[in-house]
Amino acid sequence: MSWQRRVKAAFTERLALKAAALLLALVLWFVVGARAPTEDVAGVRFAPQLDSALVLRDPPSPIRALVIGRPSEILKLVNTPLVIRRPITSDAPDTLVLSLKTSDVDVPEGVEVIVRDVQPHSLTLRFESTASRRVPVRSAILIRAPAGTPTVVVRLDPDVVTVFGPRRAVAQLQSIPTMAESIPIDTLPHLVDLDTAGLGVTVRPAQVKALFLRAASGAGARP
Repeated sequence: MSWQRRVKAAFTERLALKAAALLLALVLWFVVGARAPTEDVAGVRFAPQLDSALVLRDPPSPIRALVIGRPSEILKLVNTPLVIRRPITSDAPDTLVLSLKTSDVDVPEGVEVIVRDVQPHSLTLRFESTASRRVPVRSAILIRAPAGTPTVVVRLDPDVVTVFGPRRAVAQLQSIPTMAESIPIDTLPHLVDLDTAGLGVTVRPAQVKALFLRAASGAGARP
């Protein structure tokens, strides 16, 4: 058989068998490729665990990670991304530089990938220098009552106020006291100033109402 006939036979004879073999080779190639580990870049969500007194001035820069795994596993990161969680306390400076390592990256449960690198290697966070938060009011009122008067308690309205000021000063406050006023027992409410001397913060409202309640022997108090 001449070479011309061999070439012609290669393209015209047993076409069905050759097509089946080619299809099988393609299927095997896709199966092997889908199971073979590969490298890819995936986004990382930054989820800092901030103290309540901290407010970020700007969103953090995007973070990327180099991961190794099967393509099907890497694809899962589209819906359940990698995460970096870092606790940040109230004494953090206004500008904080965090170093980032591969060990900081949390891989979602059920996703089998390995994190090889993270970029950038550091992240700069900038916080507002002032802050506000809600804190309880603490009574420092001195009650004047005649001898033999039943025990009374003081109810403050409101009993929680909002404080504004430097972030660190606000973060350190556990409560705001009233002025240490001596007030006679009365059925009418009394306006009492809050004592902010030396705290370096502003309080809203600056006054609260003080109401006197007789302590009941049962399950509560009554006016």
